[in-house]
Amino acid sequence: MRKQIISVLLLTFMGLAAQAQTKVKLYGVASPNVKFVYVASLTDRENKGDSVPVTDGKWKFEKEFPSDVLTLGVISDDFSEMKNHQNAMFAMADTVPTEIDLINHTVKGSKGTETFNTTMKGVLECMNKPITATYDSRDDAAKLMYSAVMDNLDSMVPVVFVPMLSQGLSSGALHKIFYTGAPYENHPLMAPVKEHMKSLDAKKNFALGDKFTDLTLNDVDGKSHSLSEWCGKGRYVLIDFWASWCAPCRAEMPTVVECYKKYHDKGLDIIGISFDVDKDAWKNAIDQMGLSWIHLSDLASWKSVAATTYGIKGIPSCILLDKNGYIIDFDMRGNVLDLRLKEIFGENK
Repeated sequence: MRKQIISVLLLTFMGLAAQAQTKVKLYGVASPNVKFVYVASLTDRENKGDSVPVTDGKWKFEKEFPSDVLTLGVISDDFSEMKNHQNAMFAMADTVPTEIDLINHTVKGSKGTETFNTTMKGVLECMNKPITATYDSRDDAAKLMYSAVMDNLDSMVPVVFVPMLSQGLSSGALHKIFYTGAPYENHPLMAPVKEHMKSLDAKKNFALGDKFTDLTLNDVDGKSHSLSEWCGKGRYVLIDFWASWCAPCRAEMPTVVECYKKYHDKGLDIIGISFDVDKDAWKNAIDQMGLSWIHLSDLASWKSVAATTYGIKGIPSCILLDKNGYIIDFDMRGNVLDLRLKEIFGENK
């Protein structure tokens, strides 16, 4: 039974070669019928964990771990808890003493440890929910991990979650994560993520911090408009590149619609730029999906001036501008778009 519980705790984290040591101290209380508490590294798959005796309901664990051991799982040998791994508690393997109450299921330690425990409990709860046609628990799990990362950029928490999120993170989010001097900047697990960030940046004709390049295109009624009518006018602007024939674009639109509803009154405008060639198909798609913002196109598909100006080689694609018209992010997909806008505007009230 113990081995089964430990295997659950090991999750999907990768192991690395041992380096320097981190002295970890955990202590706490457990139910009167508990004889042992088990502590396992979630990083080192070769380490099967340690048995910690419980005396008069109290236990204490001290050990030096290789510095690549980032996270720990703790659970008691009580049968009711062993049947439900939701009762496992989690901690970062840092030098701050951590108090773990296995009766009330609380953790007190470093900010990173408390965040990691709360996030892991939430992720496990999400993963236990069924996926339906209208709800995907993985989206909620990703939101929890994203928030944990962005709220703990001064700790090693990002090393735990960013590799699992990296393919869904935008360039702006990744640049925020990899600020100069970040404690995890050169961690081996982050190397593939940094390469992914570089590849995102290399695909465009612009960079974060650039001012938008103005374009003039027609709306659905044939009236000419320039981006400068909206961009740099004191509101955030999302330029959304799409087409009615693009299935992934259409799949993204419900999220974009919801973001527009939540944040338009707070200061967000959206400009849809279509790579359509069929005007009727373009107009019908706008009506069918309820896209109530301004839409522009020269109906030239990939030869569109928008594609060549901004280096758009695949859709859906988007660019987020600040109030002054400077690029602050791009290519945000799904819940990442909502999370990015939430950072700017806060929760919808």
